[in-house]
Amino acid sequence: MFAYQKAQVSFKKLEEIGHEGKNSKVYRAHDQNLDAEIVIKEIEIKHGFSSKDYFEEAQALYKSTHPNIVQVCYACEDDKKVYVASPFYRNGSLKKKMAQKSLTVREIIRYSTHFLNGLHNVHSKGLIHFDIKPDNVLISDRNEALLADFGQSKPMDRNGLAKQPMLYGKQFPPEYFGNAQYIFDNRFDIYQAGLTMYRMCVGDKEFDRQFSKYKTWPELGGDVRAGRFPDRKAYPLHIPKKLKTVINKCLKPNPGDRYGSPVEIVNGLADIDGSILDWEYVLDKNKRIWRQEVEGTIKMIEVCEKRTSKAYKHGVNSATRRVKEFCFTDIEDKKIVEFLEK
Repeated sequence: MFAYQKAQVSFKKLEEIGHEGKNSKVYRAHDQNLDAEIVIKEIEIKHGFSSKDYFEEAQALYKSTHPNIVQVCYACEDDKKVYVASPFYRNGSLKKKMAQKSLTVREIIRYSTHFLNGLHNVHSKGLIHFDIKPDNVLISDRNEALLADFGQSKPMDRNGLAKQPMLYGKQFPPEYFGNAQYIFDNRFDIYQAGLTMYRMCVGDKEFDRQFSKYKTWPELGGDVRAGRFPDRKAYPLHIPKKLKTVINKCLKPNPGDRYGSPVEIVNGLADIDGSILDWEYVLDKNKRIWRQEVEGTIKMIEVCEKRTSKAYKHGVNSATRRVKEFCFTDIEDKKIVEFLEK
């Protein structure tokens, strides 16, 4: 019988790239032995705890091997800290991509399908993630979305339930408020997945604007439980009805009214199609702009705060011409949608 033995790893921190709670930090680093850039999550071992208590995340990642889940390279420890190493993805997180530009509907469906496939694998392994948000979805070099950060994940019991009282952030489902036992099933993740897709649709500026108005925990909890937060009427006009329906079902205040699994959500996304998938949406000060390029033809409509609209169309090598039937001094939403769907 062989005994466990310890071996050295050697890495150099290059830059801090994020905080993961009060007791951990995340760094881009270089591993000397692999000669590779990696990500190191550094977790401080609190007094009274064993290092074994902090290896749960690495173990959960290892058990959840899947193409749409960030893999763990290795996990190690010293006298004061635990280190979990994973690949470094230069494209960063979904949150970073959302900050760079508004996502098209096609991108929203693509990335959602990816991370939901990863989430299905997590649930099939008997785990609840408990921390699904744009920060924790990474974009690979192949432009695929990978579910990351299992620091809050917990195993389900034989009844499909898990206890998780240590949560923070902005993505609390209604059942979290007023739940003294902090016991939940996988529909906790379904709500967070829906909220992640909602943020992909409306953008984080709009989401943060809504969230910032709440000054107290009971005030936030009341609106979340009543279905008033997030605002289901804030979707931009290019978001298809089918996509809104799928997301809003994920966000149902009653867990029993939500989808039962990530696969059901993916199936709901599967038949969303049409020319509206590829509109690029920009909110430029007091102006909303939709732009689309299809087979060398560029279409664009601009709508000012006072609802004055200008619509254009042109080819790569042709002059720009106005689309007069959509140029108004006071355009109605249904006419904007008509242009987007035309």
